[in-house]
Amino acid sequence: MKLVLFDLDDTLFDFSRTWDIVLKRMFAEHTVTRVYETEAFFEAFQRKSDELYALYEQRICTIEEYRCRRLIETLKDYGCEMSTSQAMAFNLEFVRQYLDSLEPDKKVQDLLHKLEESYLLGIITNGPHDMQEAKLEKLGLKRFFQADRVWISNAVGVAKPDPRIYQMALDHFGVSPEDALFVGDSWPADVAGPIRIGMQAVWLNKYGKEPGRNAVPRAIIKELHELIDLLS
Repeated sequence: MKLVLFDLDDTLFDFSRTWDIVLKRMFAEHTVTRVYETEAFFEAFQRKSDELYALYEQRICTIEEYRCRRLIETLKDYGCEMSTSQAMAFNLEFVRQYLDSLEPDKKVQDLLHKLEESYLLGIITNGPHDMQEAKLEKLGLKRFFQADRVWISNAVGVAKPDPRIYQMALDHFGVSPEDALFVGDSWPADVAGPIRIGMQAVWLNKYGKEPGRNAVPRAIIKELHELIDLLS
């Protein structure tokens, strides 16, 4: 094994928990959304966000348009109108609060420090390049992952599990698929996708999800630090 590639969100940091906390707080405080029950509105927003995400991934709309539409359309379902400028202001404040809430995780940094002694390290992540790059900075991960070792779907034009995005990393490092390992929480993007092109994969399954049947990972772990024993 020569190369270890990581997913970012919900792998190298707890994206979902941070997303939930910040959004719910904003929904509870914002003058337009605070009139609705926070949990129910958050769930409706999450469904709309998931529903519209394909438009962004397929580049049918920009990240700004996607972020505005998911809020405007959620409110429309509640019988409330919000202007694009209002939605943009909400989104800018969300990004600010979200990034402000991020702090480096010493356990993750210790893990990466140990791994970099023996392996090349990289990140392949789906998502908007603005937030992903800012997350790396705020989480103190740029020291391990310089810009040429990070592949962000929106920046490179293809997203996991498209085999081309994994191949970009392999080509950059000059490593064959059988000498690379992918670590992440998404079965289709971080397990089945890498295995399909000949890589190994470790599935980070914190919440006891059922595995897919289209691939066999090298291992299933509940905590990221288990990689040390697995790779030693």
